[in-house]
Amino acid sequence: MNINIRLATTALFCLILAADPALAKQKNPLQPPPPAVPVGDVDAVPLDAPTPPMLEGTGQAIDGDEIAIGDVIFRLDGIAAPLMTVPLGPEARVALQALIDGQRLTCDVLDRGADAQHLSGVCRIDDDDVAEAMLAGGMAAVYRPSIRSDATSRERAARYDAAETEARGRNLGLWTKPPEAEEIAIEPAPTVEPTMDRDLLRGWLIQAPFLIFLTLAGLIALFVASNRKRSRDDQLEAETQALLAALLGEVLAIRAAAQAAFDSTASLIQDLPIPTGQLAGLALPPATVFEANAARISSLPREVSVDLVQFHARHKVVSPILLQASALRCEQLRAFLEALIQAADEPMVRAEKLLD
Repeated sequence: MNINIRLATTALFCLILAADPALAKQKNPLQPPPPAVPVGDVDAVPLDAPTPPMLEGTGQAIDGDEIAIGDVIFRLDGIAAPLMTVPLGPEARVALQALIDGQRLTCDVLDRGADAQHLSGVCRIDDDDVAEAMLAGGMAAVYRPSIRSDATSRERAARYDAAETEARGRNLGLWTKPPEAEEIAIEPAPTVEPTMDRDLLRGWLIQAPFLIFLTLAGLIALFVASNRKRSRDDQLEAETQALLAALLGEVLAIRAAAQAAFDSTASLIQDLPIPTGQLAGLALPPATVFEANAARISSLPREVSVDLVQFHARHKVVSPILLQASALRCEQLRAFLEALIQAADEPMVRAEKLLD
């Protein structure tokens, strides 16, 4: 009996689950949820506002061929006016504004630009074509990047060509020709008789003595300054000559001492040191004049100053060597003396030419 009740209960439960799947899902927590369905990227371009076939309203000229009608920039099809940054550009805008100022425009839309706010076509005031009026006044030129084949477009192109041709013939606006050279009347400037301002002349006469005094004073000051400069130049030249003479005298004295030492050692054995008894006669005079006037050497002529510096540099080398003559062979010492003698000859020869 119990078994039959259990079988009946199980059968009833299965019938309920089969009749209500949602209930089965709720009653079976172990069943996994269904997988998510992927949704692709939405890359569709939003719909743009449709281009209206016609615009109506008042407008404001942006330049010679564009009109702002509300929030739309409307370009007059078939013409081109000068840019605002070139000659006649501002004049073309003024002419277009004068045509449309306060007038109600009816504009047929023929084309659109990048968006619905940039359109182009034909604007009329009643039955008058605004672009044709700009061509007739010479403020624009015909511009057709492409030609439409319909009869209305061909008729409008013929009207635009006729308006531009008429403006060219009348030399209007863009088509104004500069006058020929013979048409320019050059009137001679009126002859002005020279006149003299008496008050100005009287002022000059009053100031003339003072001006003459200033001129003379300037000439005297210039003469005195010139004499002073000449005196300073003469004094500087005399000092330079005296310095050069003193330096040459010192060079001559050192050369003479070096020559005497060179001659006195000629009879000695050259590969042996100099005997002690002859060392006392090998000393050279000091270069006191050169050392006392070393800062003034640059005032001498460059050739002489270079030779003097080289000579005294060699003198500084040879003088301490002579003090150590006992440790040198005679031929070595004589070579130093001979080089010093030759170094003394260079400034002597150059200085003699300058002092002559």
